[in-house]
Amino acid sequence: MAYGNDQSTERDEAVGAPQAKDRITIPTNKVGKVIGRRGAMIRELQDKSGATIDVTDKTQDGMTFVELSGSLETINKAKSLIARAYQDDPQRSQERSAPREGDVTIEFEIPEDKCGLVIGSRGSKIREIQQDTGVGVNVGNRDSARGGMIMVTLTGEQEKCDNAQKVIMDLISDR
Repeated sequence: MAYGNDQSTERDEAVGAPQAKDRITIPTNKVGKVIGRRGAMIRELQDKSGATIDVTDKTQDGMTFVELSGSLETINKAKSLIARAYQDDPQRSQERSAPREGDVTIEFEIPEDKCGLVIGSRGSKIREIQQDTGVGVNVGNRDSARGGMIMVTLTGEQEKCDNAQKVIMDLISDR
């Protein structure tokens, strides 16, 4: 198999559909982002693209080789998803870090004993909410609690903030 983005095609006898193979490289320091915790991200990438993705142990000049197989269409989709998985999305980072013109700020309180549900293990849930809604989410710390309530601040477009607030309220009302 050739290195780079050379693609080879062979016929899968069992299915009768043309199967392609490709090898791409990703920065070695981004392999963890592509694989994800316990392989969750790579499984998601495979499910979304339909391609088989194999992060190899082979590296060269700070790059790790990733082998892809499937149809040409699924391989191209996998390439795009892999790139998005390890590259920072500057627009999304900007949305969360600094308010833009037209952004609103919504503040509401949640019970102190429910803030862990919103934050999640090591911040995983709050990151998920931010990614899914495109809104900056800030949960006040327990030191700032008043009357057993903690302030949650959402920053972003009005409709997205409303959606994020609904997601959070649904999350804490389920338990």
